Amino acid sequence: MKSQNRMLLKAWGALAIVFALGCVSGFALSGVLSSRAAVKQATSLRDPDAYFEALRSELILSPEQSSRVRSILEETRAEYRNICAETRPRYDMLRQQARSRMRDLLNEGQQQKFDSIVLQEDCSTCPDKR
Repeated sequence: MKSQNRMLLKAWGALAIVFALGCVSGFALSGVLSSRAAVKQATSLRDPDAYFEALRSELILSPEQSSRVRSILEETRAEYRNICAETRPRYDMLRQQARSRMRDLLNEGQQQKFDSIVLQEDCSTCPDKR
């Protein structure tokens, strides 16, 4: 009987150890994956400083490389702004046409809600349109 209890105790002990190791491994893996996800989120040209810092730290850039990469990013962002300025009127016209067509399908109450939704969308995507 004692040997049976001893065997049961060993089995439960082994199970507890496996469970504990699984928890520790899961926690460690979670930390690694979330830190990589944070780097991927920061690597967007929408936030040029975060993007640069992610590149600088991940690639371990020298001071000269850092300076040149920052210059390239600033030049590229300026070019993006120019392209956006050129195409923005066409984009706005197309978006306004689509909104107008959708609004025509709605009753007066729906139109008021739709206008509110559109205003919120415009404020969140283009702060200078407020």
